[in-house]
Amino acid sequence: MKLPLSLTLGIAAVALLKTVDAGLAGCPKSLAIQLTNVFQFGQIEFTYNSCVQDSSIGGYRAGIANFNTVDGSAWNVIKAYHKMTNDDDEFSKYDDAFQNNGKSSGTQNSDLFSGFCDTWERASQNVNFQWAQESILEKKYFQKSQSEADDLGLELSISQAQLYDAAISHGTSSKGSSLGGMIKATNKNITTDILGSAGSILNINGYEVNEIEWLKLFLQVRSTYDSAPGAKASIASYSYMIDNMLSAYSNDDKKDRNVFNWGNKIDVLNDVGKPGDVTCTNTYSSLTASPQVDDTTCNNYKGCDNDNDNDNGNDEGGADDWWLFGSASSMHNIGTSLAISMSAWYLVV
Repeated sequence: MKLPLSLTLGIAAVALLKTVDAGLAGCPKSLAIQLTNVFQFGQIEFTYNSCVQDSSIGGYRAGIANFNTVDGSAWNVIKAYHKMTNDDDEFSKYDDAFQNNGKSSGTQNSDLFSGFCDTWERASQNVNFQWAQESILEKKYFQKSQSEADDLGLELSISQAQLYDAAISHGTSSKGSSLGGMIKATNKNITTDILGSAGSILNINGYEVNEIEWLKLFLQVRSTYDSAPGAKASIASYSYMIDNMLSAYSNDDKKDRNVFNWGNKIDVLNDVGKPGDVTCTNTYSSLTASPQVDDTTCNNYKGCDNDNDNDNGNDEGGADDWWLFGSASSMHNIGTSLAISMSAWYLVV
């Protein structure tokens, strides 16, 4: 029937980024961010100082979302940082290089980018530069992914979190293998009603589609674009979570659909396929690190993420196939206004 149009790997303490009105917030947002960090970097915390040459793109990948020098995302971070330093900081020497080459291939071998990774690594010790990275991740990846989730009518944390994960890996434009492109490809495959167990129902192309079934289709589409270990680990873990939810619902005499909601604990697979769980206590604490700028200069950080890159909000980039292995270490409080306290990280094998 067509719908009417009206329709442990557990975790040490980590802080949240600023929430948006729709989509993930609070504990589920923290869980989603940490899971993606595990798939991308092999650890739960943000890796501000990571920086590598990547011959596959002809440039550098760096920071908490693998911002790169080819698609303009690294330049967005640096411009946000510039706004907090009045354009006088260690990256100023690269401004001409970014303006001339920052959105084209060949930045890796350009003399204009000499010492770029050393500069990035040193700057990452500065809380202002950490803040700049967070602001671009929030604006360009998290908020855009949750806007897509809201447009689709997604209500379940698992679906909203997967869109964030895909945005980090593929970027958020509407083209090809980017998040928007994969959503289009998923929806194109829907030509009839698709029923399921979850209570959330989407209206896709005028058809009634169970949200969990839509998510399964999205993961199938994503798998056709992903060959990197981190992306494969994400797809495997989300498929594992879906299977657990469906099994729990099937075995529940009361058929309680709350099994499809994220609480303070979710069972996952880690970056090497080992089962564990992620938990959070929903205990908030004050921010311990803030950018050292006047509020009129950087209006609660939102004024610092206007990149003016004329991309109409469609970043092409994403982490894609760069993935590091690592282990959890001491946590640094990050984010803007909230910090969420998590449990210790347990390995369950």
